[in-house]
Amino acid sequence: MEKILRTPAEAWAVGGMILIAVLALYVLAFDQGFLPSLAQGAPAFDLNFFHEAFHDARHAAGFPCH
Repeated sequence: MEKILRTPAEAWAVGGMILIAVLALYVLAFDQGFLPSLAQGAPAFDLNFFHEAFHDARHAAGFPCH
């Protein structure tokens, strides 16, 4: 039986892609201003950029947002 991940670099690449996918899912489905607040501070919760940018996609995917 052949190994799917033959080198450590391939394992790191797959792990990185999984991490990016989980982060993208978080931003699309659950973020309510926390990630931008790390850079912008408290105003990010009022602006809620990610929420507004992905609002319709959230509803289409079945995620409640308000």
